[in-house]
Amino acid sequence: MQLKNFYPKLGILGIATLMALAACSDDNSVPLINNPDTAQQNPQPGDSQPGTDSTKTTTPADSGKVVTPADSGKTVTPGDSGKVVQPTDLPAEGPITLPQGIGVLVDDFEDGDGVSKTGDGWYTYDDQDNSGASVITTPINEEKYPIATPVNNGSNYAFKVVYSLDKGDYEFDPYVGWGLQVAPDEANARFGGITYWYKGGAHEVHIEVTDVLDYDVHLAKIPASRTWKQAVVRFKDLVQGGWGEEVTFNAKNIMAISFQAKGNRSKVITDSLFIDNIYLQDTSEVEKDKPDMEINDPVIPKVEFTEAEITVTNPLQAKAAKYLDKGVSFTNWLENANGKFKSFEFGEKDIKILADNGFKSIRLPIDLDLYATNRDAFVKGTDAELKFDDDTLFMVLDSFVEWTGKLNMSLVIDYHEYDNSYNSTSAKDTNYIKMMAEVWKHVAAHYAENTREDVFFELLNEPDMSEGKVTAAQWTKAAQAMIDAIRSVNTKQTLLFGDAKWYSISLLAQRTPFTDDNIIYVIHTYEPFVFTHQGGSWTDYASIHDIPFPYDKAKWSTISGDFGVNKSSKSGVKTAIKNYYKTGNKEAIMVEMLKAKKWAAKNNVPVILNEFGALNLRSTAESRINYLTAMREICDTLQIPWTHWGYTGNFSVIENGKLIEGLDKALGVGK
Repeated sequence: MQLKNFYPKLGILGIATLMALAACSDDNSVPLINNPDTAQQNPQPGDSQPGTDSTKTTTPADSGKVVTPADSGKTVTPGDSGKVVQPTDLPAEGPITLPQGIGVLVDDFEDGDGVSKTGDGWYTYDDQDNSGASVITTPINEEKYPIATPVNNGSNYAFKVVYSLDKGDYEFDPYVGWGLQVAPDEANARFGGITYWYKGGAHEVHIEVTDVLDYDVHLAKIPASRTWKQAVVRFKDLVQGGWGEEVTFNAKNIMAISFQAKGNRSKVITDSLFIDNIYLQDTSEVEKDKPDMEINDPVIPKVEFTEAEITVTNPLQAKAAKYLDKGVSFTNWLENANGKFKSFEFGEKDIKILADNGFKSIRLPIDLDLYATNRDAFVKGTDAELKFDDDTLFMVLDSFVEWTGKLNMSLVIDYHEYDNSYNSTSAKDTNYIKMMAEVWKHVAAHYAENTREDVFFELLNEPDMSEGKVTAAQWTKAAQAMIDAIRSVNTKQTLLFGDAKWYSISLLAQRTPFTDDNIIYVIHTYEPFVFTHQGGSWTDYASIHDIPFPYDKAKWSTISGDFGVNKSSKSGVKTAIKNYYKTGNKEAIMVEMLKAKKWAAKNNVPVILNEFGALNLRSTAESRINYLTAMREICDTLQIPWTHWGYTGNFSVIENGKLIEGLDKALGVGK
């Protein structure tokens, strides 16, 4: 039976049927296919040309002749100078098991080639077309297509990739990937999950469907394992990356099964990964959720304090209440990675929309050091003076100063390093600290003669925002350097300071205030995080959904899986959901914020909340209104001015130019 011409036209079930027929046939002429389908590249969010070279297959360089098993029964890995590697010569590890059931074995790699049981060839790709410098290599055959690698894990072959993750000039996290295409088939709707064995680095498994048109694929994140481990992924637990249009997963539209390893922007990572025994589970084989929680009565903490315990007589308290209450941050623009100004995505019309709807303050997150043209040379010590692109920097800042003044809105210039360049390493670099101080000195000098008292300088948003490893002592040293630099040229502007670990309340409550008497202190809170960040692709709560606020027995379940908990969910996520009956209420949030307010009153300094909000991805509109109402009531009670994180987008107060329904009462705003 000749199958080659049939493969591109048949789905997984069709191929499986033909393979079964071939196995029973007297015709032993079924050939191996050494020419895989062309690979679909997998661009990341922010690509300037999504889909560019979408039919290009990336393969490793030919570093040594490889003889396929179809030719000689032997496999030679590149770089081994012709040395034949037999699986039995390798150290034994495993054994792994071969899935048995009514699903479909996609590939067990036992034929040693680069073609799956379904007749689709494996491909690889990297980020180099997007200016990255990542590299992925596999053994290859004479046609330079990827093939399997000998192993001794209970089977003879597995698919191995070796990779280096290097962002190069790519503005997002570096990546490499590999996979195979699948023919969409109505019959594929019966599949409910995928299992495979792996050993090596952390990665994602992507189940790509034709419905997704913007590369925001459905995926599951798999942790690293240095011994062979089985990954079991239910399709119901898949989540999208979060940057594109939300699409309901439909197994009948599967068009590719792929894997991706991702790095980070701060260092180069080299690792490897083996994949073996890939199996699509029939829905009847997928593990069902089981009861693992109790439905408890809500536990509401008692909040007690005296008026004296929250009273701040410092004149800056009145200033904060006047100018920094009912604020909104302009998000997802100038604070982004490589977010140097290109055009006014937000401008005067947006400020007017907010002003017309009763908001009083604009927080402008902007990565100020992106406008230092020789930043890296200055930090390295090769340039003695920091230089700036003033035309761009002050076109942006001056425009917002003008527009907010015109519309009677205050302005916070928020130094917001989204790229996490201030981290646990650079925090020890005196030149880096000096660079940040010089940035602020330059901006402060520009506004030294400005007569407005409602333009504020926020020293640095959430120091080490990605990792949170910078200590309070390190951050204090850097902050003092910035304060000193600003005050050498500008004594008028009020400064905003938040503590390490994402503007931690607990760290602030242990702090001795700075001697500068023109500083307002800042906290952030997104508690309960399991509610506010459910569905957030960048968090551990990406698969979580339908957590209500406040906690409600009538809306709860004994099954954590009903809220999106799955095998890949971290233990902290499961614990947060199980304990939500104690944390999912206004009083629990207030207890934490009261710690900051009592500290402020004790030290007679003002404190504000300039980030809070709830993602609109997996929660109901009713719950979000309940949460925002609670936050406003807490702030009113504790006399804490507030700024909401989000103008538009997934944390939004305005949609299509209008205030979201219900926010007028929830936040005390509106026309």
